[in-house]
Order: sequence, then C-alpha cells, then structure tokens
Amino acid sequence: MRKLMGLFAVSAVTLPLAVSAGTHVKPGLWEDTSQMNFTKGGPQIPPEALAEMQKHGMKIPDWSAPHTYKHCVTPEQAAKYDHPQFDKDKNCQMQKSDWSGNTFHGEFLCKDKGGTSHTTIDVVMNGDSAYAGKIHSEGSSPSLGGDYVMEGQISGKWLGACSKDQD
Repeated sequence: MRKLMGLFAVSAVTLPLAVSAGTHVKPGLWEDTSQMNFTKGGPQIPPEALAEMQKHGMKIPDWSAPHTYKHCVTPEQAAKYDHPQFDKDKNCQMQKSDWSGNTFHGEFLCKDKGGTSHTTIDVVMNGDSAYAGKIHSEGSSPSLGGDYVMEGQISGKWLGACSKDQD
C-alpha cells in the first residue's frame, strides 16, 4: 500500500514542476488539481488488505478521482524553481527541463526497489497565476500489476498571499 501511495505522489512531485520557473510563477498560495487514469495496469490492493479495509468500513480509494491540494510558494522558492530538482526524492532524476515562452516540457526517471517509471509533463502557463497540462507516465511496479501506463491532467491557480499558518 505504501508503494501505491508513492506512485500517486508522482502528481504531488510533478505539480510543483508545473509552476517551476521564477519568471513563470507568482509567489503565494496555489491550488493544484490532478486527475490520473490508468490505461494499462493499475493499483493492486491485495485481497486481504481490501477485506480488512471493508471490514472497518473504509471507503475504497477512487484513484481516478480529481485530487486537489493547496501549497504555499515563497519568493525564495519561486526564485529557485527556474530549474526543477528532486531534492527530497533521491529516487527520481530530472532528465529534461525546457521552457519555451509560457510552455514547459519536462521528463524524469524514477527508480526504486519495485521498478522504474518514465514520466513526461507538458504545461502551459496562463500568465503567472494559472496553468494547465498533461502527464504521461509508464513503467513497471509490482504494486501496479507489473507494466502500467498512466495518463493525467493537471491544473493550478494562484489564490493569493499565503497566511502565516500556510508557510
């Protein structure tokens, strides 16, 4: 289950990439939304884990539902976002990061004990306060039924200044 949640962290990793250039992003509170769908493979919840979840009345996660979260981008972070990095995740490496006007294209490779994935992201900025784009990820992971392909859409919008409790 932990590996499964890690995969869905792909969107959490890639969303900041979408707003990842100092000249393209406005510091402040951002709301990001991702919706991912598997076109091959998909989450594999072991039957015993599924039974345990149902026994305790837990709702089975809908992996394809939109996921929205808010995060604060400080002026310092916005200045560093000119060249996206995976500082927190040593398993992923950016292989390509290109800006052309208001369009971003990135490619990264992630490896762990369970498999590898190659992900591309294409984003179009709408000024410095909104973006929309697509994600394509494919790879191999036992927790995703072996080989998988995942397609997704992402979007984000600037909401305003960050409050002290959002830093």
